[in-house]
Amino acid sequence: MLMLMVSLFAFLPVLFIFVFAGAGGAAIQSLVGAIVLAFSFTGLNAASSVYFNKHWFRFQDMFVASPVSPATYALGLSLGTLVVSIPAVLLSFGVLLVASFPGVAEVGLALGASIMLWLVMVFIGFALGTSTKNVRRANSLPQILGIVLGFLPPVYYPLDRLPGFLQPVALLIPTTHAAQLAKSYFGLVAMSTFDTLLSWGFLTGSVALTAFIAVRRAHWVDP
Repeated sequence: MLMLMVSLFAFLPVLFIFVFAGAGGAAIQSLVGAIVLAFSFTGLNAASSVYFNKHWFRFQDMFVASPVSPATYALGLSLGTLVVSIPAVLLSFGVLLVASFPGVAEVGLALGASIMLWLVMVFIGFALGTSTKNVRRANSLPQILGIVLGFLPPVYYPLDRLPGFLQPVALLIPTTHAAQLAKSYFGLVAMSTFDTLLSWGFLTGSVALTAFIAVRRAHWVDP
């Protein structure tokens, strides 16, 4: 059911853009938004899983008492969130490849940017799930952040549609850089070498920063 919900939620904007803008560049670009939103929602959903496993079902206590290591638990939980996004991501990538196949290297780089975004969102989810003891916040914050990070930035629509003074603000959000890189590698937008390196650097720094925060906030055993 979660796979179905994420897929439908990710493709609703694509449907509206296709209906109102036609089957042109805008509709194809919106498929990148579906990938970004799917990774954002499923990555942030780790917050709910971490909270309920630790405070509600007490599954984490069982893992602490077993030979399972913290790294193994975190990896398994993270991959579980990734599985949920597979239908929406595969469908979006499939349509993008049919519309424009840029080359194996470009497809791999676009997928790499998407995976880095997913890592950022997973680390944010772990930080949220381990730092809250309130069930309402554990359920609501990931949904709110998913909308803020997946809908409002220029992922479904081009960056140049934003007013000039808002574009630097949008570039402070990792979803913008992941979307710009994917669009660039599929030939949907033009990016300079400097902008491309800047986006990769921003994503790499975001992964490192969110990983550091998640590690600092997470406690395998409560003090």
